[in-house]
Amino acid sequence: MSVESVTSGSAGYDMLENDNLFKPVGKSELDQHDFMNLFITQLQHQDPMEPMDTSEMASQLAEFSNMEATLRMSDNMEKLLEYQVSQNNLQLLTLLDTDVQVLGNTLGVSEGEPGAGEFVLSADTDTCVVEIYDAGGHLVRVMDMGPSSSGDYPLDWDGKDMRDEPVEDGAYTYWVKGYSALGEQVAVDYSVTGNVTGIKFDNGAAMLTVDKHVNVDVGSVVSVL
Repeated sequence: MSVESVTSGSAGYDMLENDNLFKPVGKSELDQHDFMNLFITQLQHQDPMEPMDTSEMASQLAEFSNMEATLRMSDNMEKLLEYQVSQNNLQLLTLLDTDVQVLGNTLGVSEGEPGAGEFVLSADTDTCVVEIYDAGGHLVRVMDMGPSSSGDYPLDWDGKDMRDEPVEDGAYTYWVKGYSALGEQVAVDYSVTGNVTGIKFDNGAAMLTVDKHVNVDVGSVVSVL
């Protein structure tokens, strides 16, 4: 047997034993109860011939009282916030089976009927087309709008593909690509109107399901119809 292997093995054992011996114990943070215990211990071990000055004792007691009041207020604020969140979530239930308008360009097709889309052209366009994609990113329809003025437009889509056949139910995204006479792409704002068919809560955040297939954040709702 090699002496080196025995030595290195025992050294490794000693290091492991020392690691276990000096493992930290206790809590990494102190709360108000720990501070109060420290204060009581300080009083118990003070020199009886030179006790703590009364004004200093009163000052420390006041600090502990302020700390406890602050922590209690923080706890109450957290409870109040939790209550407010629960109340807001309950109010969201009133949106079920209600039509809402949300920011975005994804709409749902349910039973062959697409949700209503709307877009705003920020400037006049020399050419403008609307492209519609399914959830897998496949192009299913292209609609040529020709030259178009700036302003609001409804999405004129009947829920059919380029073969004039109804698309499957699901989520679809539409993109409007408009270009000026100089070839510059025009900015477009999107919104969709649909029926709220479900509500989900993910880590406290509420998500609405619109037209059975589209999940939107509550913050994207711009109007309730």
